[in-house]
Amino acid sequence: MEVKNSIPLLFVYGTLMQGFSNPFAKKLRKNAIWRGKATFTGQLFDLGSYPGAVFNSNTLSLVHGEVWEISDFNAVITSLDYYEGIHDSQPEYVREPIPVLLETGQVQLAWAYLYCQPTDAFVQIKHGDYRQWLLDDKQHL
Repeated sequence: MEVKNSIPLLFVYGTLMQGFSNPFAKKLRKNAIWRGKATFTGQLFDLGSYPGAVFNSNTLSLVHGEVWEISDFNAVITSLDYYEGIHDSQPEYVREPIPVLLETGQVQLAWAYLYCQPTDAFVQIKHGDYRQWLLDDKQHL
């Protein structure tokens, strides 16, 4: 599978997605262009009031989310990095470029905030869709 590297894309799978009303989700929507739904291979976990995803190219499970093309990448990503706490002394997330599969069937590299702490204590969201998990009211527990 060929990976097409291009523009400043961001894959979001939690509280930065459409439908969430926190200031950082609003900032993303104001400063980015929706490029569609997408997935990547990995696991999604319920961390309490937000999710954490782990990229794993050797799994069949998928994390579902959205891809956004950020207009002024450096300005916007700085505030999103703050929101995700990647510069904290013990960060929960790292921002890394990973291959994502767009609805069009195209694979592109996109930045994603990936959970970087142990996941043993958390429930895995097996279907990989945080919005659906919330709509189901976490009935899988």
